[in-house]
Amino acid sequence: MVVIALGVFELSAYVYLRIFAGYDGQHLMSYQFDDYKTIQLTPGYRNTHGVFHNRQGFRRSTDTARIKPDGVYRIFVMGGSTAYGLQSMSRHGQERYSVIRNDETIDHYLERYLGERVGREHIEVINAAITSHYSHHHLIYLNQTILKYSPDMVVFIDGFNDYYAYQHGFDQFRDYAYQERGHQMMDEPSVSAWVEYSGWWLFRKSHMVHLAGKTMLPFWQRVRRIGKTRARINVDTALVDLRVNAQGNFVKMIERSALILRQEGVVPVFTLQPELVFKQQKVLSPLEQKIYHELDSEWQVNFVEYKNRARPIVAGYARTAAERSGALFFDLTDIYGDVTGDVYTDYCHLTPLGDQRLAEYLGERLLPIVRSHLLAREPSTTGVAVGGDHGVEAPRIRVGS
Repeated sequence: MVVIALGVFELSAYVYLRIFAGYDGQHLMSYQFDDYKTIQLTPGYRNTHGVFHNRQGFRRSTDTARIKPDGVYRIFVMGGSTAYGLQSMSRHGQERYSVIRNDETIDHYLERYLGERVGREHIEVINAAITSHYSHHHLIYLNQTILKYSPDMVVFIDGFNDYYAYQHGFDQFRDYAYQERGHQMMDEPSVSAWVEYSGWWLFRKSHMVHLAGKTMLPFWQRVRRIGKTRARINVDTALVDLRVNAQGNFVKMIERSALILRQEGVVPVFTLQPELVFKQQKVLSPLEQKIYHELDSEWQVNFVEYKNRARPIVAGYARTAAERSGALFFDLTDIYGDVTGDVYTDYCHLTPLGDQRLAEYLGERLLPIVRSHLLAREPSTTGVAVGGDHGVEAPRIRVGS
């Protein structure tokens, strides 16, 4: 009876996931283990609601050739979940934005914007973002994978995951998300580690456990908050630690990524991503107001104050690190002043409208560089090439916010 009941539950969960969750029958998880940076996107992942990874492990519906086609300007977008195009993590936004499709992401709109102006056959914008990645993961990923695909430009969309860390002694190589997966495998064996890993194994292999886990997680998070007081940030102390953490962590990663890319003849572009809590010109939509209230009432006390006081500090460090390393920098934290609809699905993830506006803002500023590089590759009337694939100096443009 137990075996039959479990079989019925497993089959029912499988059917539910296929019908309502976009499950393709093969990939329960959109990410998997990576030898060097803990996680990577699952190659060949398919969600029938509109999320696709190609065989190379990029969020793209078509495969990416290792050898870049002649005449193509290839841009990689790197970052965390905002650049990837993750769905809403807010209970208010999940109903409307439970899925952000491949044709609703920043890379899609950026490719369309540039392609319409220089010719679609000349532009590739490839989404290589991975959820929860910190800036040091980009450094690893560049050397591990991205540079093997001959990029002409790499655009980093970062900020939320590791730029604002205020914990004393923060080290991004040690204190990053998903590190517990490695500890479950390699730390000293214990009963708790065995239980945790067994649960994780079942979550990845059983439709029933997977569905139950995803369904119960929000309730479990609420239960854990019962009887607990909200943490309070000492903003003045946090800003002191932020300055130390910045110079010892993400500033160095920006500089090192930029220097590696420039040495390879690739244009490095760094950006600071927008977030809902920032004071900005945009008038919040009714949905965004609900999300803001949810965050302001449930996250750390003084979180909003801390983020707004930290933003100019972080932007200053990021800009200085990028520009002194020969890279471009764009502050995207206040680009939605003329948008009246939803652009945020939660604290930092974006709606299709938000992705489109961000892509067009970037595209307008990157277009002169793309055009100049494509022009430099065109053969002259005498049959002698004007320029090569790499090493073309980017136009000296002012890259203010």
